[in-house]
Amino acid sequence: MPRFQNILVGVDLLQADPTSSASFSPPVEEAIKYGLWLAEKSSAAITFFSAVEVPQDDRYSQQPDEGPLTERIEQAGRTALEHLVERAGARGVRASSQLARGEGWIEITRAVLRHHHDLVIVGTRNLGTVQRFLFGSTAMKLLHNCPCPVWITRPQPRPMPTNVLVASDFSAVSDEALRLALEIGSLTGAQVHLLHAVDYPLDRLWSTGLLDSSTRAYHDQVQADAQQALGEQLSRISGGKSAGGVEIHVAEGLSIADTAILEFVERNHIDLLLMGTMARGGIPGVFIGNTAERLVTHVQCSLLAVKPADFHCPIR
Repeated sequence: MPRFQNILVGVDLLQADPTSSASFSPPVEEAIKYGLWLAEKSSAAITFFSAVEVPQDDRYSQQPDEGPLTERIEQAGRTALEHLVERAGARGVRASSQLARGEGWIEITRAVLRHHHDLVIVGTRNLGTVQRFLFGSTAMKLLHNCPCPVWITRPQPRPMPTNVLVASDFSAVSDEALRLALEIGSLTGAQVHLLHAVDYPLDRLWSTGLLDSSTRAYHDQVQADAQQALGEQLSRISGGKSAGGVEIHVAEGLSIADTAILEFVERNHIDLLLMGTMARGGIPGVFIGNTAERLVTHVQCSLLAVKPADFHCPIR
């Protein structure tokens, strides 16, 4: 059975075309596109969700013969979401819509908890002349707090991912990221890459800074061990089946994996990066400064973040 059966797509009504209830900005359209595609491929249900923040006092925005501003926004939002439900139905996808009052990331997280969604998809934009990809505040807070996997899409020229990267640290959550990547690869025919960035801790203890023969031998051994561990991880997650569409890579992280991952994404034209996230045990919603946490404001492709099994959601 496909992994995702109950998908939520976050729709930012502020990025809708004010002249048309059926038109949205490219980032929102990208999230809708992926949600519909995945629901269609997986025979999943999809919910189009939006939240409206209620002004403390909208009396001064009321126009003659019109209701308060919030009510007008909500009515326009319901119409836009109904169009999306009709759009899904035309493709044979089971769809519903929900409009809530409140802050976007909080209401999305509450919806996940109440209705047991197994994937959230939201779009975010590339900020014009800024060369790096910046996640909006809603997306960032979902990465921190939402208990299910969060797929953050960015507009891109290809209709579906053709190059997928899993950054592995051999943890249980990176196992889950690899499992999802294999499923996505099977649905799209995408090339899946499995990458581990190695570190050389002994270098910091006794290295002179020169790459002598003993240091080179140590580096070679660390890389060989990582290569073997990646192969074992792939075999375990694929159930021993042939995974001929997966390429294994070992990169030198040099004490921090971020640079190695970013360089790999750019060099290999990666469309989607899958990573596990971590949280401090017993402290809901508080993240260790791990690689996924640091990469979210720099990576130039879409990101699918997976939570560990013991993740504590701070929202009730």
